Amino acid sequence: MQEQQKNFFEKMGEILNAPLPGTMPSDATKADRAKKAGTNSGGNAGDDGSLLARIKDILNTPLPGGDALKGQVVDLEKNTIEISESDVQENWWETDWAEFKAHQDLDRKGLTMKQQMDQTGFAEYQIQEREQFEAYQSSEFALFQAQQQAKLVWIQEQQMQQAAGVEVVGMLPPTPPVAPLPPQMPTAPWIV
Repeated sequence: MQEQQKNFFEKMGEILNAPLPGTMPSDATKADRAKKAGTNSGGNAGDDGSLLARIKDILNTPLPGGDALKGQVVDLEKNTIEISESDVQENWWETDWAEFKAHQDLDRKGLTMKQQMDQTGFAEYQIQEREQFEAYQSSEFALFQAQQQAKLVWIQEQQMQQAAGVEVVGMLPPTPPVAPLPPQMPTAPWIV
């Protein structure tokens, strides 16, 4: 059991004594740390008390670049403002509530404006769609009229030929005109 603990403490010591990635302490720093930890020339500690001291030393040693952070902490401490109860207004809750309601009202107005813009865009889209649909219907109606006119002319010619005594067998009506392609519908505003 003691051997396992010793192995554990040795491994822990190696891990804690290893330099951080990107940092390589100088020999003077190693010797200085060894003196603080109570070990000779950076060797392993003989008892648990010196190991604990070594761990504390490692944990208390500042990281590289830590001096810059200390300056920032000091600056932050200078900029903090202490607030006492006398500095707070009695109606602070009402003030905060009014600001919150104003914020929500502003958001509601923004949503209303967005929806109005969306409705305007959708109304314009519907107008374009209606115009193109009506134009397509008109072109289909014109085609239907042309087809009916062609059939009427063919029927009249058949009747005239039969009246003249010419027997017409197997004649077919003329082929109808080709229907126009449906128009390209406008792109819906929500797709854009």
